[in-house]
Amino acid sequence: MNSLLPVLAGIALSLLALWYGELRVRTLRTRCAQLQSALEAHREAEMRLDHIAHHDSLTGLPNRLQCQLQLEHGIAYARRHGSLLAVLFVDIDHFKSINDNLGHDAGDQVLMQFAQRLRQCVREVDTVARQGGDEFIVLLTELRAAADAQQVADKINAAIAAPFLVHGETLAVAASIGIAVYPDDDLDIDALLEKADLAMYAAKQRGKGAGLRFVPSMQAKAYSRVVLETALRHALEHDEFALTYQPKLNLNEQKITGVKALLRWRHPELGLVMPPDFLPVLEESALILPVGAWVLATAAAQARRWMELGHPLTVSVHLSPRQFYQKDIVRSFAEILHQTGLPGRYIELEITEGMLIDKNQNCEAVLRQFKQLGMRISISDFGTGYASLNYLRRFPVDLVKINKSFIDDLRRAAQQPTDRHSDGRVADEGAMVRAIIAMAHTLNMQVIAGGVETGDQLAQLTAMGCDEAFGFCLSAAVSPEELEALLVNRWRQQAAIIAAG
Repeated sequence: MNSLLPVLAGIALSLLALWYGELRVRTLRTRCAQLQSALEAHREAEMRLDHIAHHDSLTGLPNRLQCQLQLEHGIAYARRHGSLLAVLFVDIDHFKSINDNLGHDAGDQVLMQFAQRLRQCVREVDTVARQGGDEFIVLLTELRAAADAQQVADKINAAIAAPFLVHGETLAVAASIGIAVYPDDDLDIDALLEKADLAMYAAKQRGKGAGLRFVPSMQAKAYSRVVLETALRHALEHDEFALTYQPKLNLNEQKITGVKALLRWRHPELGLVMPPDFLPVLEESALILPVGAWVLATAAAQARRWMELGHPLTVSVHLSPRQFYQKDIVRSFAEILHQTGLPGRYIELEITEGMLIDKNQNCEAVLRQFKQLGMRISISDFGTGYASLNYLRRFPVDLVKINKSFIDDLRRAAQQPTDRHSDGRVADEGAMVRAIIAMAHTLNMQVIAGGVETGDQLAQLTAMGCDEAFGFCLSAAVSPEELEALLVNRWRQQAAIIAAG
């Protein structure tokens, strides 16, 4: 028995050693598994951080940084294979007004749907990236012809033209697209992006839903625009702007009851600069906001002066879409009326037909707030085909201005009274004018005719029942002092006629 003890002890020690070794192996395996899990978690975290660093959190698209990398790779590929690459700079038109009027949540919904539609318009090899805000970049690689890029731009605009559904409401969204092609337009990455950006701004000037390829003349225009914008900023700061006033004649009373305020730029070297030469740049830039506020403040102060002199005149001021959609526009105008002490009824705000039908904007609510201030609302160039009778019924409009083209028809009718249509019918050039006047009067609105150039036109408009008119046959736009003299002379003439009668 004693001889077996060493054997049993050896077996026991061997078993203990085996058990201990197995324990060590299990522990090691567990530690290895834990380490592997930690490494995978670390790797996943790194991948998530890399994705966050290179992608937009809202749309999931590549961001500006990733777009730059993709552009570098795309140009390298195009250089090696002798192919073309196109950069499409896509900007949502009037996106700020969507945010301001419908809220940022609605704006985010538009951005996400917009991004999805862009992706659906391109191939797997192409890249759609969000540059920031409402700007997107589309990189088209492996192109055979530059014209292919224009086809994609047209496809994008067609896709965007379909209504967007946001919180149960349909929105009309449009975009402007600029195109630059490597290597035709430039070899440098930053220059390509800049030229696509320039083309986008040129497209925006064409109107909603336009897409344009870069051409060299755009650079010259852009430089001129920057110079002009700088000069306009200087003009605002150094009191170079002035208002002139074109009289409006009340055709029923045959007296001047209002004026249209017109902006002029008195340049120290160029002299008097007319609106067509600078107004587009003002309206495209943020400068229209301070200049527009200056126009209203100046017009209100002048109207207050005329009221104190015994000449209560309504002053008409045009509002651009950018002004109208400014978030605090009503409060700003209310402060101007308070500061000048002018009753709101002496200010007439003129907006376009297109602003009435823009479903993305809270136009009706803004107009009603203006009406609460006592201001009058007029629709300019009525009859161009945008606003319907239903819109006029819905909105608090006081006055419609007939499009000048219809007033010109009256002049042609006077010169060619027997003009005929292609089917032989005698043309009634005044039919549209009569229809607008009748419709407006049915809705208890007044009608004003602009651009009246002859006495015959004025006589026809008076006979048709038009309420007001202005144009060169009555008076050009004049300074406040000249207008005051005109008012005095007209009053004297009327007094002489009454005395003679």
